[in-house]
Amino acid sequence: MKTTTKILLVSAAAALLFAGCELDRMPYDEISAERLSAGNIEDITRGNYAKLKEEYYYKTLHQMGEYGGDNISLSGTTTDLLYNTYTYRRLLTNHYTADVWQFTYQMAVNINSIIEKVGEGESAEKDQLLGENYFLRGFLYFHLCNIFGRPYVQSPTTNLGVPLKLTSDINDFPPRATVAEVYATVVSDFKKGASLMSASKPNIYASKEAAYAYLSRVCLYMENWEGAKAYADSVITSGRYTLLQGEAYKTYPRVAPEDNSETIFAIRMMKDTDFETYHLGYYSVGAMYAKINNIGWGEMYPSSTYLDLIDQNEGDLRHAFIVNETEGADLLLSYVHNPSENIYEYVTSKVERSGSNYTITEKASDYKSSTVGQEVQDGQTRYYVERQSDNQKYYVRIENVKPRNGYPMRYIYKCSLQEEQSHLYSPVMIRLAEMYLNRAEANAHLASDDAAIEDVNAIRRRAGIPERDLACLPGNTTLLDWVLEERRLELAWEGQRKYDIFRNGQTLDRRYPGTHLSGSPVYPTLDPSSPAIVEYIPQREMDAYPAPLTQNP
Repeated sequence: MKTTTKILLVSAAAALLFAGCELDRMPYDEISAERLSAGNIEDITRGNYAKLKEEYYYKTLHQMGEYGGDNISLSGTTTDLLYNTYTYRRLLTNHYTADVWQFTYQMAVNINSIIEKVGEGESAEKDQLLGENYFLRGFLYFHLCNIFGRPYVQSPTTNLGVPLKLTSDINDFPPRATVAEVYATVVSDFKKGASLMSASKPNIYASKEAAYAYLSRVCLYMENWEGAKAYADSVITSGRYTLLQGEAYKTYPRVAPEDNSETIFAIRMMKDTDFETYHLGYYSVGAMYAKINNIGWGEMYPSSTYLDLIDQNEGDLRHAFIVNETEGADLLLSYVHNPSENIYEYVTSKVERSGSNYTITEKASDYKSSTVGQEVQDGQTRYYVERQSDNQKYYVRIENVKPRNGYPMRYIYKCSLQEEQSHLYSPVMIRLAEMYLNRAEANAHLASDDAAIEDVNAIRRRAGIPERDLACLPGNTTLLDWVLEERRLELAWEGQRKYDIFRNGQTLDRRYPGTHLSGSPVYPTLDPSSPAIVEYIPQREMDAYPAPLTQNP
């Protein structure tokens, strides 16, 4: 249904502003500055936090940052428009992008109303709430600009970002700001928020440290290495957060965010109530990644290239986030078939085990030997087969796993099982591990190699894998390569991978099995300069906006 922007903004100021609050549902403009108290400002602010929980807000943020990356592989096609995000087939009618655009400006009106009417220095309580709203505005525009604007490193003063609506005036329709202008506002809002916030609230609310954490990420995207390092350092040394260890780390998504010492800011989803309200059994982030207790779709799996990376170390605790579907499964060997004709698909064969040996019992004639070969590399046993057809050696995985459409069903549990409820998940927007990685990346660019490798090793020690030694850096590898590789391992399926690839000027490489290689157009690789990496502004918003909006190419 087409909705004019004016109606949308009035709706934000009136109906949505007080959703879930015990206040009269009057338009915000009817409340005078004198009537504003810390109590009702807090209620309005809580309404803004609640709006972040909308399915098509937080879920879209995740999909836009993760489904366009190289850590995931979809095992089939779907009519859900997530498929368009995954395959880079942009649509003007994508309801995911339309809704995140709409929700952003609804919340912005609420936030602007508070910023306009609450004076600084009236009380510590009001300053804290005012600071939280500045934080939320910076949060909204940063994420929106990532979706609809090009990476900051690509001509930010000329490339267009998103309209910066900084008033509550329903007749204010600003044009698209440049990416540089959006980032300048985001930085200003986070800094302002940090200066006003002094309370130590739980990590489901904004805080001074959350603002600094986001400033570290924003500076990283801007290639402001000194800023990224300084803000990350301030969060790490604040003492508020600690890296989880051992079993606590392997199961960290399963606890409520307030009980997680590593989480800096999360969108809080409540057991039972939010699970029902937002249909989290099938319409949460984790539902695409796994089927748990027969709930969820379980169709999006780790990519083979991510598996290759994590399998370099058998003892990597991050293996705990990948769980095979073993119900009714046979023992299979699997590998990626990618000969010179560029066929990227899984090949599987049933095997039987006898002691430490494996014998192929299905399609054995395809191989030179029915016995799976073994060799030791870096202290780990690796299995391989040699094909008759192309005389190539393929390293294989052997595990009990059920296939779906020819794809081994390896579920991702990183976004599920909070408080043991299938796909309940409070999206972790930023956490302490990222601060170490931000600081490492900044130091790598600043030629502070020892400091960079120490932060990388802090993450590797926690993961239970061997530390890196700069003296062993291969000649064809840079320190930055190591940092970004660790970032990929650690932050997988947290909604950042696409941005990490393109902001670093890297080419997206998806030459691995998945239905992104089906249909047309197909992007086995995608250059950071491609128009496809930026979403179209939703046509319904273009039509409704009274002022001209330039569409993305």
